[in-house]
Amino acid sequence: MWPLTRFCHAAKSIFGSLLSRAADEYRAADEVQPRELAFVGTASRNPFAATASTGCPSGMTRGHVAFRLGLTAMADGLTLGRPSRCWTMSARLRLGGHANRICDPGLARVLRASQADSPVGLQRLRRLVNGCGPDLHRPGAENMCSTPAQLIRAILPRDGRGHQFVCYADACSGVAGTPHEATFAAVNAVLSRLQPPPELICFPGDEILGLTADDDALRAQWRYWFDAEMAWLDRTAIPIYHTTGNHTAYDPASEAVFREVMAHLPQNGPPDQKGLTYHVRRDDLLLVFVNTLWSGFGGEGRVEHGWLDRTLAEHADARHKFVFGHHPVFPVNGLSGVYQRDIAPEYGRQFWNTLVKHEVFAYVCSHILAFDVQVHDGVLQILTAGAGTADRMPEKVEYLHCVQAAVDACGLRYQVLDTSARIREWLEWPLQIPPSKSWTRLQYGEQPAVQFSEDCDPTTTRRLLVWRFTGVSSEPIGVPQTLLSAWDNGPLLAPLWIGLLGPEHRLVVSLSSAPGCSPHLWHGPTLKSGQTFDIQIAVHTGMGPGGILWRSDDNAPWSSMSAASPWGAERLAWPARWGIGHGQRGPHDRPFHGRDLQASFHSQTMNLILDGGEPS
Repeated sequence: MWPLTRFCHAAKSIFGSLLSRAADEYRAADEVQPRELAFVGTASRNPFAATASTGCPSGMTRGHVAFRLGLTAMADGLTLGRPSRCWTMSARLRLGGHANRICDPGLARVLRASQADSPVGLQRLRRLVNGCGPDLHRPGAENMCSTPAQLIRAILPRDGRGHQFVCYADACSGVAGTPHEATFAAVNAVLSRLQPPPELICFPGDEILGLTADDDALRAQWRYWFDAEMAWLDRTAIPIYHTTGNHTAYDPASEAVFREVMAHLPQNGPPDQKGLTYHVRRDDLLLVFVNTLWSGFGGEGRVEHGWLDRTLAEHADARHKFVFGHHPVFPVNGLSGVYQRDIAPEYGRQFWNTLVKHEVFAYVCSHILAFDVQVHDGVLQILTAGAGTADRMPEKVEYLHCVQAAVDACGLRYQVLDTSARIREWLEWPLQIPPSKSWTRLQYGEQPAVQFSEDCDPTTTRRLLVWRFTGVSSEPIGVPQTLLSAWDNGPLLAPLWIGLLGPEHRLVVSLSSAPGCSPHLWHGPTLKSGQTFDIQIAVHTGMGPGGILWRSDDNAPWSSMSAASPWGAERLAWPARWGIGHGQRGPHDRPFHGRDLQASFHSQTMNLILDGGEPS
């Protein structure tokens, strides 16, 4: 058996040579900016402990990836990988790797080329590199392994000057051996395969199970969450930012623990909420993390807006502004509950007006165990709460997930990845729509509907239909009035209907997901009786229930119509016939009672762009 020191020197020599050759190969392939590689060997008595750090060392540009490679193979009888004694190696490479793995094709080619004349020890090291790192001792960590072919392409900024990041929340873990630990590990297994890795991670609450009066037990959950469940993440290279949640900061004592374990976060919030509310500025990106359940303000469903207003004003020069909090402002999937499920209206209205005033791009939240996106007065509400909590709201519709996003001068694009790494939902925002004066005019009465090509990838293709309706509304009457109805020949009820309900002339969209199922309703603004109106309605198949939108004109911001549905136009089977001004039974079926009704429409197919290219 070699002495440990002899093996260490030999291993360092072997890997130093390999990494040097890999560096030469990458420099030759990258004439604009050589990729730097540096080898460091360190002895560690506990190679499984997380080495959390943030940022890049001097001389390394953003995009360099830091990771640890643990040797767990057998070499000449010396067992490596024991928690009591192990040799670990670290490498900083601007490659495509991630935690505990070398998944870069260039380095893999070097290893393959070296195999023929390598000693047995090098062959074993090569097998290790192509296998898994030392994380297999953790429950669920077997899913962390991947080969280069299994890496997941991240969406990248299109202008080269934007940012790409991940958002996910609501793991409710921190306790070994629980179902939530396994589901959280499954989500992390996907996140760890993103190529390139995100610049940062935002976690808007409920990391751990919490909800205990034992402060020591609460601290133990936090330790397990950071030191075991998140040990795969190098937090020096990829910082993670948190908000308070109802499982983690539910009373003054738990708030004190939160401040303690999150002492590394910026302490620049309101004087009485330092450590609970804060902001982060990264170049032209502003991230603000608010507390939606501070005990000093009354608990759940409340949020202050004064400090937020001042902070956004101080950073008015930031090109991209995002605000994060735990509770949604607008109900999701019909699951509404003032203070407990969403922010109470008396607080939510002021909060949202502040976001609109300062042109915040999106408010990112969690709490409701789902994924959802809406837009209100041009500001997105993105809800992501699928990081591992085993329940879904509702079941059979929602799923475990993480959200990977990129923001640039053209806007925001994101992909929602489930635990099989499948893209379940994606969006490019803002919408790129030509002026309404160029849209196709529709005649009054029945006509063929627009038809879409079926030669599209359903995973990366989304559809958008936009109608413009103008006219003069009738005097107050309570009967339904049709603006547009869409149906197929036969007795089945129209799956799409747009019209007015009630004497207040409430704009309503009705969608049916399947024959024999009750339609779901989306409610919009009211039209003034006897007056001219000009309104646009959009149906977006990539936004779920938030994809039924309205605005007043080409220059007005979009808003999602309100609904109690967990699904949207993605379930709609596009009908073959349209009727303008009446329903499917003919001119006497729910006719429009006003006058001068005119309609036009625009349709487009959108494709997901992962990197480069122009907006779709």
